[in-house]
Amino acid sequence: MGVLNSDALLKDKYDVIFIGAGLGSLTAAALLAKKGIEVLVVEQHFLPGGACTSFKREDRIFDSGAALFFGFGTEGFHPERILMNALEEELEIIPRDAFFRLNFEGKIINFYKDINKFVEELKRAFPDEKEELEAFYSYLMTFYAKNIKGYEMLTTPSEMTSREKLRMLFGNPVRTMNMVRLLKKSAKDIMEPYIKSKRLVEFFDMLCSSYIYCTAEETPAIMALTTFTDNHVGGSYYIAGSAQTYSNTLEKSIEKNNGTILYRQRVAKIIFDVEKASGVLLSDGVKIKADKIVSGTTVWNLYNNLIPAELLSEKQKDWVDSLDATYPAMILHTAVAKNVFPADTKPVEYYVSDSSEIDMGDITMYIPTFDDHSLGPEDEHLLTIFSPAPNQSWPRPNEPEYHSEDYESNKQKQAKLILDEIEDKIPDFRKGIRMLHIATPSTIEQYTLKNWGCVGGPRQRIGQDLSNRLHAKTDWKNLYACGDSTTMGMGLPAVTVSGFAVANIILREYKKKTYKDKDLKDTFVNSINSKDSFDIPNSIDNDPEQARKIARLCQHCQNAPCIEACPANIDIPNFIRRIEAGNFNGSARAIREKNPMAATCSIFCSPGALCEKNCYRNTFTGSSMPIQELNRWVVSYTGKKGWPDHYSDLNGKKIAIIGAGPSGLTCAYYLARLGYEIDIFEKSEKAGGSILNFSEKASLIEKVIRNEIEQMISCRINIIYSWDLKEKDQLNELNKNYNGIYLSAPLNFDLESLPKSSFIITGGRWYSTNSESYVIADSVRDGRIAAQKIHNLGHPI
Repeated sequence: MGVLNSDALLKDKYDVIFIGAGLGSLTAAALLAKKGIEVLVVEQHFLPGGACTSFKREDRIFDSGAALFFGFGTEGFHPERILMNALEEELEIIPRDAFFRLNFEGKIINFYKDINKFVEELKRAFPDEKEELEAFYSYLMTFYAKNIKGYEMLTTPSEMTSREKLRMLFGNPVRTMNMVRLLKKSAKDIMEPYIKSKRLVEFFDMLCSSYIYCTAEETPAIMALTTFTDNHVGGSYYIAGSAQTYSNTLEKSIEKNNGTILYRQRVAKIIFDVEKASGVLLSDGVKIKADKIVSGTTVWNLYNNLIPAELLSEKQKDWVDSLDATYPAMILHTAVAKNVFPADTKPVEYYVSDSSEIDMGDITMYIPTFDDHSLGPEDEHLLTIFSPAPNQSWPRPNEPEYHSEDYESNKQKQAKLILDEIEDKIPDFRKGIRMLHIATPSTIEQYTLKNWGCVGGPRQRIGQDLSNRLHAKTDWKNLYACGDSTTMGMGLPAVTVSGFAVANIILREYKKKTYKDKDLKDTFVNSINSKDSFDIPNSIDNDPEQARKIARLCQHCQNAPCIEACPANIDIPNFIRRIEAGNFNGSARAIREKNPMAATCSIFCSPGALCEKNCYRNTFTGSSMPIQELNRWVVSYTGKKGWPDHYSDLNGKKIAIIGAGPSGLTCAYYLARLGYEIDIFEKSEKAGGSILNFSEKASLIEKVIRNEIEQMISCRINIIYSWDLKEKDQLNELNKNYNGIYLSAPLNFDLESLPKSSFIITGGRWYSTNSESYVIADSVRDGRIAAQKIHNLGHPI
């Protein structure tokens, strides 16, 4: 038996349900779907990706969080490259010759990928400590070459099987012992034999804080050593098209392999059968079962909100309460005229004003428009600016102070301080600002559910690192975890490995082949020097690439006025975003989750009076998105592949529907997918109702409508033609033989005269209070609502 809520028709049980669509969850879900595992991802936001998302404002694309990417190289630790190859999904990346340029208390240091060039930069910045630097980096690279290089894992150490651990031990026992010795040491411990200068100690302390959010004394040695070396082997990248491109690619893979992603819905609780996870309770009251549940949210959300309190021991409560988080952050997203930037500005600029502590003066500016010219106007740079906020007080999103006058005032005050710091380095920065959006820690928590607006999970300090963190297999049977609260910690490569880890554990339990970094074609990640801007075509002309370019005009509005204006309440921004990502089948299916008569409505709908009239683009360009054209094209282009194909098993119930117009057909379509058998009683000799009056005037239009109706009518739907409802005895008779009746045709008698036991629902044009302005999409909406009512009355939530 399936579930029909306001957003989608879902199965009542999946193999695996993921809580959250962060990169850990998306990675694991995509990998499992590729192997034929049925997955459902539930995400409270309207975009996939968690911190790896982007937003648009007036044709400018800003990265919300992640804006510098590791793990895509051909050498070193490269889980993202392995992931794209395993999923067989193409992705364009832009390599950088340096991670960032650091202004360290007046010293300018370029963090080049080339380790030798980087060490020369350090020696130039610290000329009195050349020998210390050479000795330290000689140790680091030698250790890396002997103990780390070539031993990258796709399963976290805490989740390795006994066989894998033995193979590691006996395969290279010297290496294993070297790594074990490091587990008890800090970054400061491995520095001390080589680094004596106080200024260098402060520098590497700052470096640990930048990469790992801990001081050198707190940072695990193994993490510092890997970070200080492997980044220079694999290099850093920008994902062409924005951070959202990566998350969209994972979404595309999931949906291509019959996975489902439910947006704008939150998991309220994990359902347990005794102490075994068995499903989730959604915030709208819907319950969905699963063999396995994977939490992609934070450890605090998991323990404090999702797991029932009675299943937590005092020890478990104390443990989660003891974890200290990474710091929160302020983020400024700004469009700035290019002519205010010095000629030597780099794509990533990092300013550190005080090396003794992490504070709001440690500012990182990500400027992707140096490499990607498709993100906005040619004369502007688009920046994502990070500033730590460790000692600031901000309300939680559910507190009344959020968006209060004091909150807005404090937001402007903190933004001013950040801009003051930047203007010390770029004097005319404020003059060049053309657009500014300010995100506080409250904003970060609102969109990502990262507690207190922190940039990651628990800090990766000694004592809460590696096996001291949340494991992929939790303390509860059939409940798993991935993301930046788990063993590997935060950062794109780490959360990707967490996704591989949980996917491989589940695949083993299903007795399926796990993922390994071998026998994969390395042809799916393509490096480009830069991404050019492009002109938007005037029409699609049945060209998928032109459709993608036109779709890029959509601004992905959160509270989209076009959705409100659509009678069928189609998630317009998300179907268009999928077109932009080349996820055409997913786009068409997303439309048909709300409107199975999408092709018909794309012919008869009047978007100029509905969705396109209310499009946000009208406010800054004077013209709207071509919503109707994109809708019509994608449902036509995808054909049968653009239809959801899941039908629940028959439930033994039969429903009678009076009228084979758009409303009756829509109700029948959804109920048939939910497991009902349907008899439609139609007065005329054709299905279609009022739309036939228009379609018969044009054979091509009639063909589109006929094809769509044929696709809607499955073997579970039987249409009885030339059946005219004239008297109430006919309804009384139907009421005896069916479990419910949907009445979408007009009556010539009073329904009130029927027995109270009658299970009759009315809907459609004839029962509308605005029949004169009623359109086909209204009929579709009413038919879907009727199906929901019938199903929920028969199977209450």
